[in-house]
Amino acid sequence: MITASSTLNFTSTISTSNDYEPPTKRKKIEVLQDGFQANVLTEVNMLKQVRKRTFSHWLPETVPTSTQMIQAGFFRCNVDDRVICIYCNLICQQWIPHTDDPCEVHKTLSPNCIYVTAKLTRPAASSIIIVNENSTNISSNINSSTSTSLDPLRSNEIVSTAACNPASTEILKRLASFVRWPKANLPSADDLVRAGFFYTGNKTSVTCFYCNGSLQNWGPNDNPMIEHARWFPHCAYAKQLCGDDLYRKIQESKRAQQECASTTDNGQLLVSDESTLSDLVKQRLDLPISRRLLDQKFKLSIIRRCWKDQLRLKQDDFISECDLYIACLILQKQYEHIDGKKENIVIPSIRMKQIRKQNEMRTQEQALTTTQSMKNSTDADMTTSSLSSTNDSISSQSSVNSTSSNPCVVCFTEEIRLACIPCGHLATCVPCGYSLRSCPMCQREIKAFVRVYI
Repeated sequence: MITASSTLNFTSTISTSNDYEPPTKRKKIEVLQDGFQANVLTEVNMLKQVRKRTFSHWLPETVPTSTQMIQAGFFRCNVDDRVICIYCNLICQQWIPHTDDPCEVHKTLSPNCIYVTAKLTRPAASSIIIVNENSTNISSNINSSTSTSLDPLRSNEIVSTAACNPASTEILKRLASFVRWPKANLPSADDLVRAGFFYTGNKTSVTCFYCNGSLQNWGPNDNPMIEHARWFPHCAYAKQLCGDDLYRKIQESKRAQQECASTTDNGQLLVSDESTLSDLVKQRLDLPISRRLLDQKFKLSIIRRCWKDQLRLKQDDFISECDLYIACLILQKQYEHIDGKKENIVIPSIRMKQIRKQNEMRTQEQALTTTQSMKNSTDADMTTSSLSSTNDSISSQSSVNSTSSNPCVVCFTEEIRLACIPCGHLATCVPCGYSLRSCPMCQREIKAFVRVYI
């Protein structure tokens, strides 16, 4: 269902039409085993609408408001004011009005969440426009692609710019995959190949090489090209194959069918008691929409619980297959990440207070470390200065001690040891005597020295 990695790939191809009409085929939910790494998250309009609908029974006077929660990227869990981010699995509850800011909470508690980095902290203005490079799905992590004419958020049209299954790009390779294609009452392999499909080898399931969308349960009169464009309107290959006029007619026909279905099922269901609720849930568990979720490894208990919550709280069916899928996903994530431990549910005010306290302590520690470092540096300087002064004092004392009562008149350090000849003055030490040519006391020329021992 969802790749568990730092980036999230929804590769499910979920129906946008009402699932209570008897369709000839339905999309399968496919999963990429190797998630595409990406820098940016682009959500299609369908997922944004599903997020809003999860807050349909969020009381208008409740603060934080549903608008704030939606903007922060949260989905409602149908339990009090509990919300969840399906990208980073952050689960929050017990919001304090006018104090907790959902966006700040999300950014602070889960700074590496792809929704946070892409929607809440990413610069609003960017010269790089992102489109869905790898898959057309509910919500995709996509690689960057420079463009000046495309805006991936302008609608739910996210166009693939590279084939998801490059190994099946060639027509002959796709045709070769249909060797075991059952031919009775089914479209021909040539028509399916021309429409961009290759055979998966599983019953009547085929997959588009370009958008990775899969279809099954084909009828003998189905046109693969039209069905491709109908179920996967964002596939650039299918759109180009049909041409603008046919593509537009296909989409208009699809919208008309959806509007007709929504008007006939518009009334709320009457759920009078638990017995009635149980019967309604049982009926819906037999629908193809529910069986497909079982194929995607959702537990029956999760699907049943989602139907029960939907019918009890909103007294209406899910608007689309995508709504049910997200409801099951939200419930499954709660089971996995709460795991029966209430402490795994974040109370924003408490957690934010803890983080602020940690930040304050960290700041104090840094300030203390800086102060201690400065103090150590000062002490070192003082110690050095003290040692220097002590050394100078010792040196001076040594100098004084070494100075005798008969110092050399030249250096004033060593003892007088030489007498000048012919004047006879006791004037210099031995080292200084070698540099003299005249007596330093009477200036007479020195002919010789006589060493004196006093």
